[in-house]
Amino acid sequence: MKNFLQHVKDNPLDELKIYSGKFITIGLLAKYIGKFEEYINDLEKHCYDSRNFEVIATIPDRNFDLEAIKEICDKSQIEIKLIELPYNYLNSMKSHNIMIKEVSDQNTYFYINNSDRCRFSCKNWDIILKQYINAVPDNMFFLRGSNFSKNIKTRISAQEAYYYPEQWGVFTRKYLGVIGGFLESHTGHDAPSEMIQYFINKNKDDEFKRDILMPNIMHSDIRTTPSKETTGGKERFYERYFVNNFFYKSYFTKKGLELCKKASIKIMLEHLIWKNNYKETKIIQKGNVLCVKLEENIKHKYSYKLTYFDFLYEKYHFLFGVNHGLNFVHRFYFILKYEKGFFIMKKIIFFLNSHIQNVKNPTKNILFLSISYFFYFISNLFTSIFLTEPISNELEGLVGEDDFKKVLHGDVIKKSYKSKLYNKSLQQIAEELEKS
Repeated sequence: MKNFLQHVKDNPLDELKIYSGKFITIGLLAKYIGKFEEYINDLEKHCYDSRNFEVIATIPDRNFDLEAIKEICDKSQIEIKLIELPYNYLNSMKSHNIMIKEVSDQNTYFYINNSDRCRFSCKNWDIILKQYINAVPDNMFFLRGSNFSKNIKTRISAQEAYYYPEQWGVFTRKYLGVIGGFLESHTGHDAPSEMIQYFINKNKDDEFKRDILMPNIMHSDIRTTPSKETTGGKERFYERYFVNNFFYKSYFTKKGLELCKKASIKIMLEHLIWKNNYKETKIIQKGNVLCVKLEENIKHKYSYKLTYFDFLYEKYHFLFGVNHGLNFVHRFYFILKYEKGFFIMKKIIFFLNSHIQNVKNPTKNILFLSISYFFYFISNLFTSIFLTEPISNELEGLVGEDDFKKVLHGDVIKKSYKSKLYNKSLQQIAEELEKS
């Protein structure tokens, strides 16, 4: 068989190489001068034409060397717009929505929610993206671009969608415009996007698949800096995720789930407007129902309220779904916050998980396997009584980390509990951050 590579051109297709205008906006939260410069230099090095995209960089409105970052921007061939906002990781989605709606070029086709630790995995990434313009006829979709997507599981619940998110999505501007931007009730863009997609997949009147898995060309798992290696290291990483888990439960309240379902229905209605070629229409809300207003007529009525059965279904999966072990740790913090308590719980988790893994990967020793089944039953009973996620390799890995133990017993987590942070909403905290 001849080598197929002889049929592949070194350069992208000629028609894609022709500059036809800027079609990508990259939204970026910049916190560190050095990392920002590395990101911009790498972006410029690996693109085909820097005119194909713009970068919107949000910087803190205090304690930041504005002149230094302006100097980096002036040296680059990339069009970079700077905006000062009082963002924090708990209100970063609000910053992104401002960038999307108020700062960025409204004519671009794609919006990429990025980080300065992200790196594209190939050259000419912008030309490759260009091939996906109009990939879905009504122009509402997002692209999956990381290796993680290749191993995703079927989304059987909103919780599972949350747990297996797309780390770096490439969204069409129309998609974001219809749903109103990223949900500000979440601490990130990835989980709610997946939860919305879960509800989109359940809409039988929408025949399009709106999450497209790209080839392994976009975000490099090798060159991208892992979250745990960013400034602050593992300790800061664990602090963020532990605090974020305070708000995790609010995502799976009836109100939180209905926000995602509501966004999915907006997509479906906009699709029906496109499909039927309606003119001079708008999506309106009447009570819990969204519909299309066409002149004096009302068409396509859909309720975004969850039925009692659907809510119980989602609640069940939320309570017993895997969440990196953090749900379990939160549930038993009253024990784990003590040195002896942590030691005892760690021993219990390691012991039970060893038998759980034996059941999942059975041995030929029938007697030993019978013992493992007994402790497997005890483990399930234990987590069922306390309404929390099962003991797993993820949980064992979490409590086995000395860095996590240090964080759990550190001042940040203690202050979080002392201030009853778990009783505050994400919106309330975001507003406090903006005022501080």
